[in-house]
Amino acid sequence: MTGLTRDNSATIAFVEACYFSNGIDTAELNEWAEHIMISHPTYPDYVVDLREFNAPRFHFYRIVGFTPDRELSQAESKAISGIAYLRGREVIDGPSEQDAFTALIGNSHILDEFTSTFPFLQLPRQG
Repeated sequence: MTGLTRDNSATIAFVEACYFSNGIDTAELNEWAEHIMISHPTYPDYVVDLREFNAPRFHFYRIVGFTPDRELSQAESKAISGIAYLRGREVIDGPSEQDAFTALIGNSHILDEFTSTFPFLQLPRQG
């Protein structure tokens, strides 16, 4: 699986963004790690630790061992918050629900990435 290392952290950075926006919760982060372990022959050691992670969210970086790096546009970040709203989650210090949904509509690739990164999650139907 690509995107999980310090040199290429696009995937784990997306997971991080979803986690910190409340698009996924800790149990779903654990499930994501389990999914990676089952579906990929190799993965970084921190994935094993994320499978059992149950600490304050900011400890995520201690487990991963680096700060994932990915340039998300402001609209893409809002779209990730839109997924949290879509899932009925509270969004703290994020955009308004309307702004987030507008961004999600305009950045459908974020929704596509969410469903491919977390294939075990069901999203509510829109509209």
